[in-house]
Amino acid sequence: MKLKSLKKPIQHKNKFILFIVFLCITIIVILSFFISNIVKNRDLTKSTIIAEKLSKISELSTIKYSYSKIISLSNSKKLNSFEIPFTEKSFLIKYSGYVKAGVDLKDIHVVVHNKNITITLNKSKILDHVVNDQDLSVLDEKSSLFNKLSMQDMIDEMSNEKKKIEVDLLNTSFLDGANTNAKLLLLDILSDMEFENVKIIFK
Repeated sequence: MKLKSLKKPIQHKNKFILFIVFLCITIIVILSFFISNIVKNRDLTKSTIIAEKLSKISELSTIKYSYSKIISLSNSKKLNSFEIPFTEKSFLIKYSGYVKAGVDLKDIHVVVHNKNITITLNKSKILDHVVNDQDLSVLDEKSSLFNKLSMQDMIDEMSNEKKKIEVDLLNTSFLDGANTNAKLLLLDILSDMEFENVKIIFK
């Protein structure tokens, strides 16, 4: 009789212990779920904030190419491939300009996970090409009564030259340099924000 009476309290004690263990596990699972959601929401909020801040910059210019050019134009009116006398016009112009390239931050994707951040953005492109009007000088010009030299002639020739300069730059490592500079700049910015692992992806 004594053995039976001892057995019941032991069984009750075991059940109580199992209940406590089950309760602890349940609490841990629920807490893990909530903490995970809090972390996810925090990371998502941080991702959105950083994306908004960077997109406000709009365009990030990271490389500049300056140049000085001399262009010329010379032509005459023709009749059946024969140049008509006294219809020649020509000019010789010296001017300078610059081309800027960089990344467009309007279309940027940011993913934050704890101290890790991944930035995905478009590759660099030419953002601006400016001719310095203040530095333009006409070295020589010639106009004729029947073939007058106009400002539009100069504008058209300079426009054609601008396109050539851009094509030549695109055939070099100009945009690769812009990508490299953009990456270094973003790494500095995000490292200052205390991210330990920063990944920049160009698409």
